[in-house]
Amino acid sequence: MKKIFSICAMFSVILFGACTDVDTAGETPEVPGTPEEPVVAPEIPVVPAGFDWSTETGVNLTLESGVTTNVSVYSEEDCQDNSLLLEDVLLESDVARTFRMAVPAGTEKLYVKYPAASGADDVVALAVNGADVNYKFPVDAVKSRYEKVPDYQYYYNSGVIMVEDMWPDFAASNADFNDLVVEYDLKTVECTSPSLLPAHGYKEGVIVTLDIRGVGSGRTRKAGLQLDFDTSILQPEHIEKIVYEKAGQGVMTEIRDNRFTIDVDLTQPDKVLILFDGLDNLVQGKHYQTAEGDIEVGKPMIRAYVKLSGVPDRSKLTGEASRAQAEAFRDVVSYPEKHDFFMVLKSAYGSAEIHQKGFAPSYRYKNYETDSKGLMSSVPYCSKDNDVWVLRLPVGTPHVYDRVSIFSAYPDLKEWIESNGQRKRGWYKNYDHSLVPHYW
Repeated sequence: MKKIFSICAMFSVILFGACTDVDTAGETPEVPGTPEEPVVAPEIPVVPAGFDWSTETGVNLTLESGVTTNVSVYSEEDCQDNSLLLEDVLLESDVARTFRMAVPAGTEKLYVKYPAASGADDVVALAVNGADVNYKFPVDAVKSRYEKVPDYQYYYNSGVIMVEDMWPDFAASNADFNDLVVEYDLKTVECTSPSLLPAHGYKEGVIVTLDIRGVGSGRTRKAGLQLDFDTSILQPEHIEKIVYEKAGQGVMTEIRDNRFTIDVDLTQPDKVLILFDGLDNLVQGKHYQTAEGDIEVGKPMIRAYVKLSGVPDRSKLTGEASRAQAEAFRDVVSYPEKHDFFMVLKSAYGSAEIHQKGFAPSYRYKNYETDSKGLMSSVPYCSKDNDVWVLRLPVGTPHVYDRVSIFSAYPDLKEWIESNGQRKRGWYKNYDHSLVPHYW
């Protein structure tokens, strides 16, 4: 299986927030938003009222081939695994098929790899000029793979989450956005051969991995993910939850002690709640992989692995129920509005949840209205000045060192914001290398 594509999806930012140094013995517990350290105010842009903070573009890609074949889709010209959107998806002869995906806002082309008539793989570049991209392969351009179509197809969604812990008070922020840094991967696997479903249908489902890249706060306790999903489809007894120490590609060791736990909550009919607990154990007297001069190169990341499964043998379902299960898995991966990443603070700070803009707190967090202190707009986790608290960016985007303003590290960010997203759409690709770590 390929590495999951880095998709930036819906990106939210708070312009403000202060990271804490470490927990101080005997300190008075503070409510969310109380500064714990002196900060230097960064140069803050004026956020346009209509700015939506999204670094993604939603694309409906429609492909058609004159012969049955399979194709893979990438967001970068080199067609490497880190830009993979769709892998080995089936195109039946003369049947147009539309795929929904979200790509970085700066993406100008999509790259479709296909088996050419010559016998080698070829790539066609398709311009992204709007929400709909359509392409029909020329006659005789594609080699038929009717007998060689893979038995599974894959849909990917990946990125980086960066969170500030000072919600809802941003007055004393240093805007370093490293209080929790998580690389996430979402993948769904779908069987394309009905004959394989009885024996191999268990391979289908949604796989979620959360890799903890950095913790720049003594307040951070949990990484959370809330999925919009019909939980009646899922089989609780088939849910897999494993915590790993990830030392490299494919090099993982299971952590069996109780320092870290994963809770998968299916009690709500339309939400799957995943909580990765114990991240405060990574902050032992110093921040975890965020302080300049104190980065441990090659240090393994802690990974939460979760697999959500439906009926193992989908062939036993009625046609409509089978279609609905496969579609639900595809949609929850392909539509960023269906997954919300967030952080939970330690109980000493009210156990507040800090979510992406526009996403409501989970049912477990009861004190949003009180803790928000009247500073929010009518949109959840969005201030009256249209400031937000969570960044969602392409995988591989570096976080900044402690107390470094993201506006200093990313010089194009301010212009992107103040232009209402019209200029510098690839701002996250241009950063000051001296202000970010390079260890992963």
